[in-house]
Amino acid sequence: MSEYQYYEFQAVDRPLTADQQAKVATLSSRAHVTAHMASFVYNYGDFPGDPEQLLRDYFDAMLYMANWGARRLMFRIPGALIDTKQAKLYCISEDIDLRQTPNKQHVIVDLEFNDEEQAEWTEGEGWLDALIALREELIQGDFRVLYLAWLKAAAIAVEMEDIAEDTLEPPVPAGLGQLSPALKTLVRFLDIDEALLAVAAQQSEKRHQESPQLEPWIAQLPAAEQHDFLVRLSRGEPNLSLLLRRRLQELAAETQPHEREAETGRRTVAALREAATVWRHQQQAAEQRQAALARQRHLEALAAREPQVWQEIEALLEEKKAHAYDSAVALLVDLRDLATSRGDMACFQQRMADIERTYSNRSALLRRMRQFRLI
Repeated sequence: MSEYQYYEFQAVDRPLTADQQAKVATLSSRAHVTAHMASFVYNYGDFPGDPEQLLRDYFDAMLYMANWGARRLMFRIPGALIDTKQAKLYCISEDIDLRQTPNKQHVIVDLEFNDEEQAEWTEGEGWLDALIALREELIQGDFRVLYLAWLKAAAIAVEMEDIAEDTLEPPVPAGLGQLSPALKTLVRFLDIDEALLAVAAQQSEKRHQESPQLEPWIAQLPAAEQHDFLVRLSRGEPNLSLLLRRRLQELAAETQPHEREAETGRRTVAALREAATVWRHQQQAAEQRQAALARQRHLEALAAREPQVWQEIEALLEEKKAHAYDSAVALLVDLRDLATSRGDMACFQQRMADIERTYSNRSALLRRMRQFRLI
């Protein structure tokens, strides 16, 4: 199978100028460049540039995929808009990294995984469009994306014996049971274990959508600070509204009593994995019960029309066609299960013996019947 590598970059805060687009386009004849994105596809060879350098210079997000299981997602975020101290609590291994750009103005959030289980031909187009909202969630202080990446990285690190099983989980963000569309896409993109996610969400509080009214606190800002915000607004500074909201939240917090956060015990990686195993077994048992109930209802409905079903089988056998044999055998399996549930196998076996004698020269039919142990 030939190689497949896909790179995509997106500009969020500012579009690329015509000169910048031209510079990006010179990197490769395979480049597709617009004011807001650039993509590169390779079926042989490699990207000639430095993906992180390209991100630092021009873009705010990058996605990389290869058909041998490589997945990489990077965001460039203004340093003032992300709590790096808190974010670094989720950096359990080299798979998750936060680092400043050389000019100290931005932080790069880098999620990079190589999972052979994902070694398949998956087209890269469309993934970054579905994941780009994660950047805004990080800017808003929502670290669910980092916790989800931690779940993936922790499982790998334990398997590789890079960390101990008694390593504690980082702070559990609210809303793990209420994933946004972008977070649901991340779960698929990184193939995060649904069992681990389910047990992790058990200690995750619900997210509150209501935003406190902050307008009354504008008047509490010093005049010089109000003027500074207006000047920056006139210059079109991106994300200024978020910075203003954070400043107003600080003022509100200074004058209001602090609510004591609910304390929940941090779980070890081993405890999460054990709980995930229990959850998986419980899910399998529940699915088996549901399947048994559905089968029982199907057989009850079949019993009400059993004479007609035998007639349908006879008609199918007379067609002498492969698909008709398959349909007939499926109905016979249903009738066998019905006879078993009623304790009336002797009558069923007699009818099967009659069919075997009548169609003794139909090798294709008899082969199917033996496959399903009908004769």
